[in-house]
Amino acid sequence: MYYQRIFAQIYEDTVQNRIICDDYEMANYLARCTYGDSAFAVECNQYRVNVGDKYIDGIFYLSDGETVAAYIPSEEEEVNRLTEENNDLTLLMADMIGGV
Repeated sequence: MYYQRIFAQIYEDTVQNRIICDDYEMANYLARCTYGDSAFAVECNQYRVNVGDKYIDGIFYLSDGETVAAYIPSEEEEVNRLTEENNDLTLLMADMIGGV
């Protein structure tokens, strides 16, 4: 759960700025006011993006426009991944020691 939502302000497929905002409508409004009517905002809490990075066809890229930006899993996703990994390791250990 995020207490602060971070939005990337996008203009001409480029991240122009990152802002903290309460909701999408306000973030989008601020992007349009700052960069023009074709600008828009995209929530970027779960992506490692900076000013100058690209946003093309709904995907964040680093500034080279080719390398996909790193995804940062949410706390819930990370807990689920670790739970699955723990279950797999428990089953593997049981197999190794001859358990059921």
